[in-house]
Amino acid sequence: MSTAFCDLEDLRRRLEQALAASPADETELVCFERCRATARGGSGGGLEAPLRSVLVRVVEGRRLGWYRSDASSAGELENAVRLALSLAKLEPRLKPKALFPQRGEKTFLDHRAKLHDPAVEHLDPAAASQHLEALSLVGEDATLRWSRSRLVIANSHGLWRSASATEVSLAVATGRHAGAGHAAAASRSLAGLDLLAVFERARRVAADATAGCATRAAADNLPGPRGQAVPALLAPEATIALLDVINLHAFSGRAFLDGSSVLSRHCNVQVFDRRFHLRDDGSAVEGLAFPFDFEGGAKRPLELIVAGTPSTPALSRHQAQLAGLAATGRSVGGSDTLFGNLFVLPGEADEDALLAAADGGVFLGWLEKPVCLDPLHLRIRAIARGVRRIENGALGAPLPTLVWEDSLLRVLARLEAVGRRCVVRAMATTPLGAISAPALALTAIEGLQVARDGVASG
Repeated sequence: MSTAFCDLEDLRRRLEQALAASPADETELVCFERCRATARGGSGGGLEAPLRSVLVRVVEGRRLGWYRSDASSAGELENAVRLALSLAKLEPRLKPKALFPQRGEKTFLDHRAKLHDPAVEHLDPAAASQHLEALSLVGEDATLRWSRSRLVIANSHGLWRSASATEVSLAVATGRHAGAGHAAAASRSLAGLDLLAVFERARRVAADATAGCATRAAADNLPGPRGQAVPALLAPEATIALLDVINLHAFSGRAFLDGSSVLSRHCNVQVFDRRFHLRDDGSAVEGLAFPFDFEGGAKRPLELIVAGTPSTPALSRHQAQLAGLAATGRSVGGSDTLFGNLFVLPGEADEDALLAAADGGVFLGWLEKPVCLDPLHLRIRAIARGVRRIENGALGAPLPTLVWEDSLLRVLARLEAVGRRCVVRAMATTPLGAISAPALALTAIEGLQVARDGVASG
């Protein structure tokens, strides 16, 4: 993988030159670079075009302005500062306090030896594709993705932060037929990603492709949108997909401030099952750790949901001023904040206990295209694949691809058991981190219906 990154010392010189030339009261320069590659078993892969983005934020006359570009030269950076200054004139005044982090703020993670794996950086797409093909059985689809990212931040308070991180992830599907197995995992290092274990997990939950049960007739007793609720077991990958929605629509600082977040009504109120605990920890290596956010603020461990009670959204220093609450950091650039290293704390249930807890219900192996229909009630719709009945405490007959529409407020208030083994996946809301979660056995879910032929066929 070609690094395509700017020389770090040269970049530092240009950023410091732009800071010195800035007339603003406060100035912050954020440079994010990323190179990505993909390999698929038997069908090759390749390198994606490298990404470079520079975010300029200024405070002038207690007004915040920001401008994003792909600037690289000192002159372009100084011009971006001037554009951010002009946009600041349109914004309301802030409280008279420093908005950007100060020099000397300590991070909770020594990132120099824990984030970057040269083996990932030097992966070859063609060789990786051949290796995946050797691991795959007939009909299996395996995709390996990897990247190297660098985040560099400098501001007028003398703060300088730079960290480079690699990430590698594998997703495996045993087919597109009903009841096909799915599994995924991600790690900062190639050694930390057990490829064979991901294949084995997908195979373990897969139904026989020739079972012949996955027809509409096989779903005769499936509850409709207003029908009877059934127990369910969410695979860890399905749990993670739901957390991705919750992160964006419940914990986002922007959603909290505009009143669309469920936390705007239920902060510090128990709305989930007491067995549901959620933490954000950028210092935990197993969750794709990263030591600071896109403002340069150090990530400290935070308890977000304790015994079913959510406590805080993600808030930048600016958003915290507007909300009158304590800042949490977790900026993702621009005007929003999201938690980037989420952990659903595991429980005590092994695989047999989870299946027993959801007996008579359904197993959901994978959720695609989840959307939030009603953020205030966390009502979601998603396509569920790898669906199977749970019969006599074991995975039973496969079911067709389903559309699931339900309220996560209700779903996560009905936990029956929490799995002991977690899966880690990098998601859309975690650009420099991941979500770690176990399987969840639920007392009841509602709103299951067979997908129309135009939505999916297996």
